[in-house]
Amino acid sequence: MTAAPLGSQALLLALRRLRTDLAAHDRAVADAAGIKDSDLTVLEILNREGPQTPSVLARRTNTHLATMTGVLTRLEKDGWIERHPDAKDRRSIRIHATSIDRFNTLYAESMDRLAAVFETRPTEHARIFLSAVADISQALDSATDSDAAGPRKNGHDSVIAS
Repeated sequence: MTAAPLGSQALLLALRRLRTDLAAHDRAVADAAGIKDSDLTVLEILNREGPQTPSVLARRTNTHLATMTGVLTRLEKDGWIERHPDAKDRRSIRIHATSIDRFNTLYAESMDRLAAVFETRPTEHARIFLSAVADISQALDSATDSDAAGPRKNGHDSVIAS
């Protein structure tokens, strides 16, 4: 019998499994909503962070601007977003989510299930988990920035690829 991985290896494997599970869940949510995975990602950013420019959305999703234009056209056609002139720069537009309640409904059942899991944990565990998630997110944001700049000097692939 093989011993279970210990330390950071176990954490990295758990993160990879979580990434796979979240991706599968998001695909199912997108399918149920009749949209593409990439569209759902844009909606997630808009609903979480508020209005953004198309350029920012393209950068945040690691998508070419021309591709983002197609994503935004689909979402606008289906009533998920609206384009508004930027109040500070009339040459620019900002993308606004229009269906926050509709978006939240897509995730309502799974959010209830996750909330039930979180409620079984002590508050200190929640603080540690939130801190770890923030650190992981920051590390991946940094990795994405450096990955976009070109290959790494050590030649290693991203740690959480699957």
